[in-house]
Amino acid sequence: MKFLRLFFSLTLATVPALYASGQTITEFPISRLSLADGITPGPDGNLWVCEGVAHGVARVTPSGEVTEFPVNGIPHRITVGPDKNLWFSEYDNRIGRMSVEGSVFEFQLPPAEIPRAPRYPEGITAGPDGNLWFADSASGNRIGRFTPAGRLDEFKLLAGDTYPNTIATGPDGNLWYTETGAFNIGRITPSGVITEFPLPTRLSTTIGIAAGPDGNLWFTEYSGTIGRISVFGEVTEFPIPSENPTPWQITQGPDGAMWFTERDGNKIGRITMDGVISEFAIPTPGSAPSGITSGPDGNIWFTETYGHKVGRLNLVAPRCSPDPTAVCLGERFRVSLNWQAPTSSGIGMGIPLTTDAGAFWFFSANNIEIVVKVVDGRAFNGKFWVFYGSLTNVAFTLSITDTHTGITKTYANGQGELASVADTSAF
Repeated sequence: MKFLRLFFSLTLATVPALYASGQTITEFPISRLSLADGITPGPDGNLWVCEGVAHGVARVTPSGEVTEFPVNGIPHRITVGPDKNLWFSEYDNRIGRMSVEGSVFEFQLPPAEIPRAPRYPEGITAGPDGNLWFADSASGNRIGRFTPAGRLDEFKLLAGDTYPNTIATGPDGNLWYTETGAFNIGRITPSGVITEFPLPTRLSTTIGIAAGPDGNLWFTEYSGTIGRISVFGEVTEFPIPSENPTPWQITQGPDGAMWFTERDGNKIGRITMDGVISEFAIPTPGSAPSGITSGPDGNIWFTETYGHKVGRLNLVAPRCSPDPTAVCLGERFRVSLNWQAPTSSGIGMGIPLTTDAGAFWFFSANNIEIVVKVVDGRAFNGKFWVFYGSLTNVAFTLSITDTHTGITKTYANGQGELASVADTSAF
């Protein structure tokens, strides 16, 4: 059968076992009055956090053990450099470098053009060219490129008073950044060519930006919206349904969604590639969540600026449990089957075939009646896809449950039918 040849030849990513509908948040105290902001996973398997007012950078293990290292400046945002050190921006006109052992070196930036208005280095990221790139806000109004050896090049933005905030490497090999003052999203090539894309909602202050798993950039608008921009500049905006969310920073999660902090809403938000938003309240009131990242342990980690804590949102996903009458596909989807012949009925007996495919027999283990497969098609349309091939004309009902969300889809085959299905919008 032509369909079955397609069925067995189609290969996509194995279904990940990550996101669950019931998350818990764990909080770990750090220095009082630290005003923690930036956070990043380090090359050593720990989390690294900027403690601005405390003049320190903290190392947090996945189990929550905190070690703090002093610095001279006011660290703000942090990333891992191409040299496997931690690099961070400092509000007092510096770029800092720290090894995973805590050794620090700080580079003093040259004076801004207007001495009375100091620089404020904001977001920082590792670029595709092996350099560090940062947003130079306030009087700087530039994007800076910083080599691991300490050489600085700067690129002045097209409009005045743009106040660039966060910068990220895009899937197109360029750097993308938010312009808090000009209400644009900016793009700069590694050679310094700048393009600016105005937002459809004017007077919308943009803060965070990060690359998504769908080949787009996702950004936050402080007015209460999550934005998506393609590498060609096409913008889509998704309003957050809750009251006064004020989204701040955003990151790609290990579950194929984007996660963001809600600074005034005191929540962690999640948005799928098709714009579905969920929110999770932080236990500490008024914590002002700021930085956010995916941790090396597969969880979401964030800083609480006014709560003086680091938070971990646990992505603990229940796993499917197989039995003789059910197969588990991708450790997430539980598949079972009931059949009805004219003179008898019963439950299908499951046979696991591969990570994402299984089969069922009715009357004899030597006679497979149904083959079923679930694949991850989210890179194409944001959905999980279901395929099955019917090798019988006995009536049956096939049930597939997503154990992460509790949603079940059923497919029925009538008596005397020989059908196959390709559902590319199943979950």
